[in-house]
Amino acid sequence: MKPLIGITTSHRSRSHQRMDSHLLGEYAKAVASTGGLPVLIPNEFSLTELPALLDRLDGVLLSGGGDINPALYSTRDDGWSKNRSELRDSLEKVLVAHAVKDDLPLLGICRGCQMLNAALGGTLYTDIASQFNTRIVHDQPDAKDPGYLVHDVEILPGTSLAGITGLTSLRVNSRHHQAIMELAPGLRVTARAKDGLIEGVELPEKKFCIGVQWHPETLVKIEHHFSIFKAFIAAAQR
Repeated sequence: MKPLIGITTSHRSRSHQRMDSHLLGEYAKAVASTGGLPVLIPNEFSLTELPALLDRLDGVLLSGGGDINPALYSTRDDGWSKNRSELRDSLEKVLVAHAVKDDLPLLGICRGCQMLNAALGGTLYTDIASQFNTRIVHDQPDAKDPGYLVHDVEILPGTSLAGITGLTSLRVNSRHHQAIMELAPGLRVTARAKDGLIEGVELPEKKFCIGVQWHPETLVKIEHHFSIFKAFIAAAQR
């Protein structure tokens, strides 16, 4: 049977003061193209019902989106964090806790990578440009093609990411203004940009618990990025 993959969604306020949960289509397409069955998890989903949902899921994908409230990782709100959703933060924090406890395969992309770190006790740079010394423009403008490759990341040997891609370096796209600062206990760095910024993490003792800061869902025509989804879906097979 094809594994059922729950994908978290962004939260957006519409003009008539109603909220919607939405997702860019590339995430579901990437899951489906590697043999998974994508299902969206709305931000309004009851936290008390999450264990029942997770019993039916074979994997969880934390998608990209708006910023995480700094309060979630015990950091003062300095005004840099935008497009926040308390509902989404709460939902994803519980999802991470249950997935880690039950060894449910989890893939975090961009914000999802940051949430994996924050939910497990790490912290974030709330704005890379003002808080981290770099010449790399990590936050590419929306006008750029989502598949535009911006910079290289070094993949650390002996990590799951190295085994999945078979590479020591990989060129990636980049659309984020926040990133991991202090690594959460138990997490291991799997990739860094040339400026030293953390670009990938994993929980090494788990079946599959990986976060990447770039967007492989828009790079599935490139085999080494596509392989991340293939490994995720393979791990979710029962």
